Amino acid sequence: MTTNIAVIIPFYQAEDGILRRALDSVEMQQLPAGVTLKVVIVDDASPHSASKELEGFSFTRSHSLNVITQVNSGPAGARNTGLNSLAGEEIDLVSFLDSDDIWNPLHIQRALSALRKSDFFFCNHVRSKHYGDYFRCLPETWHALSQNRGTGHSQMVKVFRAGELTRTMIRECPPQTSTVVYNFRKNPDLRFNASLRSAGEDHIFWIELSIDNTTAVDVRVNVSCGEGLNLYWSNVSWESPKSISIQGCLAIQYNYMRNNDRIYSMDVETIAFRQRLYEGAYVYAILRGVAKRFLPDPKVFTKLVSHYPAFILRSPANLAFFVMNRKVMTDVTSVKNVPSADLAA
Repeated sequence: MTTNIAVIIPFYQAEDGILRRALDSVEMQQLPAGVTLKVVIVDDASPHSASKELEGFSFTRSHSLNVITQVNSGPAGARNTGLNSLAGEEIDLVSFLDSDDIWNPLHIQRALSALRKSDFFFCNHVRSKHYGDYFRCLPETWHALSQNRGTGHSQMVKVFRAGELTRTMIRECPPQTSTVVYNFRKNPDLRFNASLRSAGEDHIFWIELSIDNTTAVDVRVNVSCGEGLNLYWSNVSWESPKSISIQGCLAIQYNYMRNNDRIYSMDVETIAFRQRLYEGAYVYAILRGVAKRFLPDPKVFTKLVSHYPAFILRSPANLAFFVMNRKVMTDVTSVKNVPSADLAA
């Protein structure tokens, strides 16, 4: 029996050699017999073109390679283009690999084993300049994994019922894009939210997968995340002018989640709190940017106001709310877990 796995790689980089390293990690996968990989690279108007990077490259194994070139659409748009290109193909599973990341040679093999009992898989990862064992940085995730007895070798794979991990997924987002493999036949129409260019598009996708699919989590580090061009990690500091767009996209993300009944019902308290917090953080970031002569991206502001016009009316109150709850934001503009008793109403 043949299993066909698509590997979606969005590409937007400025340095030579980054994509080759990612593809080398695909080449090195130790695959069971009957497993084929269809690699789809989406060149998202990259400064260093994928075609130039791929000159003289070919897989030594029977993997197929398709390169798609498009106008710049952001990570979500690029991944959606890759997913849309699978129409009419006999694809069983979809995996993602960011172009500056590297898979452990056993990544796909371990995913296939876990997906015998699930439809959504992700594993642990490292990001050298930011953190080591990622799961250990996430208290609720680590608690959920510790309470699950697991299956397989040394109980390294934890399986959760559909929806069981969603609350944790909302609060901490344990998957990273390159760690995910999922059942495409069961979820053929799921797509990333392309209105979120700087942050949040992947988080919503994982939440929606977790609601409808049995979820398997491998606690082993099977992925190493690199330091190429990354809209989030390259600009996440408050000192980056583009952090304004990140706060705006996070405000859009939590408004979307607040207005999606299926997601909102999973964790009303957290989503309502973060909707207010990120709206206030966005207003704060705009004012701070103006003071430092940073020009905010008008597209993000327009999207937020056009989709959620009440944002304007809420802005003064939510700016005050953000200032009162500033302690829940880290130095890199993300939310950390704090006791609910320490939060300001």
